[in-house]
Amino acid sequence: MDDERPAAPRPRRGPRRDPDAHEAVLAATRELVAELGYRGVTMDRIASRAGVARMTVYRWWPNKAAVITEAVADRLAPGPAPDTGDVREDALLWLRSLVSTLTLLGDPSVVTGALTERGEAGRAELRDLLKAHAEPAAQLLRNSVARGGLPQGLPLDAIVDSWIGYVVYRTVFLGQEITGPDLLDLVRLLPPPPGPSAGEAG
Repeated sequence: MDDERPAAPRPRRGPRRDPDAHEAVLAATRELVAELGYRGVTMDRIASRAGVARMTVYRWWPNKAAVITEAVADRLAPGPAPDTGDVREDALLWLRSLVSTLTLLGDPSVVTGALTERGEAGRAELRDLLKAHAEPAAQLLRNSVARGGLPQGLPLDAIVDSWIGYVVYRTVFLGQEITGPDLLDLVRLLPPPPGPSAGEAG
């Protein structure tokens, strides 16, 4: 009778990450982006700040875009649609949140640069990110229409797209700061509440 031997365990695939070193790299990345901006961060600087070997960082991430994406990932998700009962206040809160996301750590190239430099997969993630942020904006507009705060028949998706387009164009492509008055101007483009119908007026 042949001896039955337990099967040898399969070797673990991929580099194992020490949790402390992994978090040190992500923390160092966030610090460096805040200090130097996206363009000033390098893999060497990340490794030096984190106190790990350069090759350790390269074993875990292929490039700085991948490190930065992971370092800020938990800060990119949108929150729920604001619901103060005032659509203009809700829109202002949402716009501030979008600007904050796209200028994460003070540099608008952090989010867009880190994602787009990872090729088509990164660009797809950026599109998904903007779509995710669009949904709360559309929801707050729908809430207002349902309450009578905005007229029926508004092109809600077009309004949201115009807001996102404005913010992305100003922050990412022009590198300009968006101020509170700028956001107020966007909100003022919303139409006033619908007036009473002819029957109600009589």
